[in-house]
Amino acid sequence: MAYDVDAQFIFLWVAFNALYGTPRYHDRGIPRRSEVDDFTRFLRETEKLSCDIIKNSLRPFEAEIERIMRSPFLDIECWRIWDQEGIRDRQKRVSRGRNVYAEGLHLDQIFLRIYTLRNQLLHGAATDGGQRNRDSLKCAIPILRTAVQVFVELVDKHRTKIPGLDPVPFPPSLGEGGKFNVPCLKRGV
Repeated sequence: MAYDVDAQFIFLWVAFNALYGTPRYHDRGIPRRSEVDDFTRFLRETEKLSCDIIKNSLRPFEAEIERIMRSPFLDIECWRIWDQEGIRDRQKRVSRGRNVYAEGLHLDQIFLRIYTLRNQLLHGAATDGGQRNRDSLKCAIPILRTAVQVFVELVDKHRTKIPGLDPVPFPPSLGEGGKFNVPCLKRGV
């Protein structure tokens, strides 16, 4: 049975975004941050609270993480260099690519690469049915799936201890007696 890796990836990113996202319409007198700032802040804060849960949960995906980290096509700095130098040929891009992979888990770097993949998919650098980023998507999906599951558990457990985390953006359900229940994350849905 074939499955749609594009849809899987997009839905997982939407789930991740629901956890780290900050409503842009909230004006708290704080300069607006970028989306990258939002998710790297979220990653740092959840990583501090995780007691190595994130690191341990991603350990089975070391090969996928290495492939994501070694791909010059997921390094935004490579794209900047190629654009600046006018390099369009794939082989020239590969040979001119940076290899900045450092062993060990660097969650923010992994997610910056996955964010580049997200941008390729959502903003037109990938074609429907195209084959160029299939391997990257297949590597990113289990990483993202596992990380999102761990993040949901951490947010559910520590939400008030995660600085800058807004209340979970789910509407409360109507409970007994017409009173609203507190919003909560649902598992296994």
